[in-house]
Amino acid sequence: MKKLIAVVVPMLLALTGCAATGTTQGTAANTTNNLAMMAIKVGVQAKCVTELNNNTYWKTGSKLLTETQKTELQTEVCSCVGEKATTSVTPTDLIVAAMDKTTQATLITKVVTSTLNACVVDTLKN
Repeated sequence: MKKLIAVVVPMLLALTGCAATGTTQGTAANTTNNLAMMAIKVGVQAKCVTELNNNTYWKTGSKLLTETQKTELQTEVCSCVGEKATTSVTPTDLIVAAMDKTTQATLITKVVTSTLNACVVDTLKN
């Protein structure tokens, strides 16, 4: 997961730098928040896959599914968890997580733990 974040964040910074020319200071702050949120979202989705395979609801609900169906639903569940991460993380959390890797890992675990069951239930209902 750390390797994935280490690769994605520099790419996002480079791409955002190209798109952010001629902007104001407020936009730069928004860009920084967006980059931090993307890093958290990537971490959350990576952690989600691990936690999902250990989730009781998932184990029970996916027993009769084919591997293809499991993969599709896993993608759907982890996308749900990633989207919920964007609404459950405050700007203050983002700033602290950007400066401290331990806090970032704790924040990612908190977000996954708090949203995974709801996303599994919602996905398996559909």
